[in-house]
Amino acid sequence: MQESPRDEPRRISYTPPVPDGPDRPWTRGRRTRWWLVVLADTISVALIACFAAASAHDLAQVPGLLVRGAAAVVVAWAVTWLVRRPGDHLEVGWPDGGWVIALTWAAWTGLYAWGAAVGAIPGAGGVASFAVMLAAFLVVFCGGWRCLYGYVKAHDSLVPKGVQRRLDAQARRDR
Repeated sequence: MQESPRDEPRRISYTPPVPDGPDRPWTRGRRTRWWLVVLADTISVALIACFAAASAHDLAQVPGLLVRGAAAVVVAWAVTWLVRRPGDHLEVGWPDGGWVIALTWAAWTGLYAWGAAVGAIPGAGGVASFAVMLAAFLVVFCGGWRCLYGYVKAHDSLVPKGVQRRLDAQARRDR
C-alpha cells in the first residue's frame, strides 16, 4: 500500500531573524527603554567616578566626578536621542550606545579639563591620562552592560522554544 502525501509528516523550517544589526527583534516596534538606560548608565557613572578617584588616590574627587559625569551622560543622552530619532535605541551597543559613550567621554573630559584649568579640581592630574582612563572605563562599564543586554536579548529571541522542540523532533524522525 502506498502512503498518500497527507500521511507524511509536514516538514518545518525556521530561520531566526538576525539579532545584530537593523533587524533586532527585541527593539522592533518600540523606542528606547529609558528605565534601563537611566539606571544602568547612572550606575556606570557612579562606578567610573569611584574608580577614577581611586586611580588618582584621591577619594575627595568622587563628588565632583559624579556631578561632571552625570552632566556629561545627560548631555550625551539628549544629543543622541535628538540625532538618532525616530529609531532611537540607546540601550543597544551600536550605533546608539556608541554615540552615548563617545559623547559622554567628550563632555566629561571637557568638564574635567575646564575644572582643572580653573583650579576647581584639587589634585587634578594630567587631562590626557584622565581622558584615556575615562575612555577605558566608559567602554567597560557603559559598553559592557549594553553588550550583555544585547547578548541576552539576542539569545532569547533566536529560536523560540516551541519551534526548537519541533525542529529537534523532526531531526530525530529523519534519522
